[in-house]
Amino acid sequence: GMVAAGRSLQGSYPGKSTNQDSFVMKDLRPFTPRSVERPEGGEQLAPESDGRAGPLEELTCPAGGDAIIGVYDGHGEHGHHVSRFVKDRLAAELQKIDRANLSDAQTAERALAEAHERTQEALKSSGIDVSLSGSTACTALKRGRRLLVANVGDSRAVLGRLDPATGRLLARDLSEDHKPDCAKERARIEGGGGRVHPSMVPGRGFAGPARVWDRSQRFGLATSRSMGDTVYGGPNRSGVIAEPDVTTHKLDRSDKFVILASDGVWDRISSQEAVEIARRAKDAAHASEQIAHVARERWHRAGPVADDITAVVVSLSS
Repeated sequence: GMVAAGRSLQGSYPGKSTNQDSFVMKDLRPFTPRSVERPEGGEQLAPESDGRAGPLEELTCPAGGDAIIGVYDGHGEHGHHVSRFVKDRLAAELQKIDRANLSDAQTAERALAEAHERTQEALKSSGIDVSLSGSTACTALKRGRRLLVANVGDSRAVLGRLDPATGRLLARDLSEDHKPDCAKERARIEGGGGRVHPSMVPGRGFAGPARVWDRSQRFGLATSRSMGDTVYGGPNRSGVIAEPDVTTHKLDRSDKFVILASDGVWDRISSQEAVEIARRAKDAAHASEQIAHVARERWHRAGPVADDITAVVVSLSS
C-alpha cells in the first residue's frame, strides 16, 4: 500500500503571524452515485490536513489506489488564503479528470494544465486579493501505478528510488524549481519583454535572489510561476504564469518514497539528503517530522529568519 504523512512548521520573521503553507493528502475512492452527491467527491481521510502546524497528518491508501498529494506555499499579504484556496480547488478539479485522459502523456498534460487554468480563474474571482499574493502548487496525482506531478513555482517533488545494482537510494527530482534565472524561465520572460534581476539595494547594488518584475518595476517576485500574483502577468507569457510543468512516472518496486516539500525545506536540504533521511526513518510520519525539523534547525542556525516549512512523505511499498 501507500502511506503518506505531512508536517508543517510555521516560520519566523518580523511581523509574521501565520503559516502560509498548506498541504493536502486525499484518497480518491472510485466514484459511486453516493459520493458524487458530496461536493468534494472522493473520501477525505485526513480532514485536518489544512497544513496548519497541528497534529501530524496521515493517509493510508491501497497499492493500486488513487490519491492526490500536494504542497502549496503561499506568499504575500493574503498568501495563506491563496494556498488554502488552491489546495481545495485544485484537488476538486483534478478529481474530475477522467482516468482515460491520463493514460497518454500529452492528454494528461493538457488535462492537468486545464485544471490549473480553471483554478487560477476561480482564484481571480474568489474575493481574495491576488494582485500581489499567490501560492506555489506542487501536486502529485497517483492513479494506480501512474504518478503524475504538476508543478508551479519552487516547491518540489522528489522520488527516492533504489538502485538495484548498488543498493543505494537515489533521489530523482520529479519537478523543476521555477526560479526566474533558470535558463528556460529567463528565456520565456525576457523573450516577451519581461525583466529578470535581483532587487536593487541603495549603496549595495543588486542583492538577493533573481526576481521577475511587474511592468512598473516596483514589485519583484522570486519565483517565475505562481497561482495568483496577477500584477506580474505580462503579454504572451512574458511574466509570471500559472502554467504547470507536468512529469509522468510509472511506479515500480524500486520506487520507495515520494517527498513533496516547500522551499523552506529545499533551501536547507538537498533532494538526495531528504530521501536518505526518509530511508533512515521508521515510517512516513517520522520521515516527514525529521525532514521538517532538520530544515528548521538549519534555518535557526543561519539566523533569526526562517521560512515556513512543509514536508509530505509518501512511503510506497509494492
